[in-house]
Amino acid sequence: MAKLVLMFNKQVLKEYPFAKEALTIGRKPDNDICIDNLAVSGYHARVDKVGYDYILTDLQSTNGTFVNDKKISSHKLRHGDNIIIGKHVLLFVASEKERAEAEKAKEPVFNKTMMLDTEKQRELLAKQQSLPTTPKKPDKIGVLSFIDGSKLGEVELTKKLTRIGKSSNVEIKLSGFFLGATAATISRRPSGYTITFTGGFSKLRVNGEVVKGSVPLKDFDTIELGSYKFQFYQKEAVH
Repeated sequence: MAKLVLMFNKQVLKEYPFAKEALTIGRKPDNDICIDNLAVSGYHARVDKVGYDYILTDLQSTNGTFVNDKKISSHKLRHGDNIIIGKHVLLFVASEKERAEAEKAKEPVFNKTMMLDTEKQRELLAKQQSLPTTPKKPDKIGVLSFIDGSKLGEVELTKKLTRIGKSSNVEIKLSGFFLGATAATISRRPSGYTITFTGGFSKLRVNGEVVKGSVPLKDFDTIELGSYKFQFYQKEAVH
């Protein structure tokens, strides 16, 4: 099981195993990892488990979230990464199985070269020359289409991280008394799009199911956030 190790001045304070799908980090006591320091925002950051990946998201903190001294908004964690929040450090430690799976997915290794007899080799070469070239799979881009009568139309999800909420600096600005400053985020990755609930009293629902962590999005999923309702789909990107 992966874990986060909280440290201050190179001294280990506590370990937090990933016993659930997400861990929140912040100064307020209802966070999974509470850091009682004024340099830390009330709800500072969040780590979500998506398959064998762990995605760190900054929740619009005042002082920012850093990984290995680089400021991030969203970051896929790797074994040994140092997450810097205020004056504290969280060391990300992946399990042996997760490290092995990550390496397998990252770089398949072929150790042996198969020897073909001449006749078989000629047959395969002839077959390869006769096959049509496989066209490159077109890039796809996610789209949110509002279907709630709000007349917000469609929004293309071109960024790696799209923030949704009522804050002035989010990518998709909505209104509502119970809506969080950043109520949800949508991450764009090579494997597809993932939506994450990040705060506020308005519930996030995907296809009618309440989402408290992260879920991958599929074509024509219906998303509800407060009084807003929109549908997700993907289209071919125009280059």
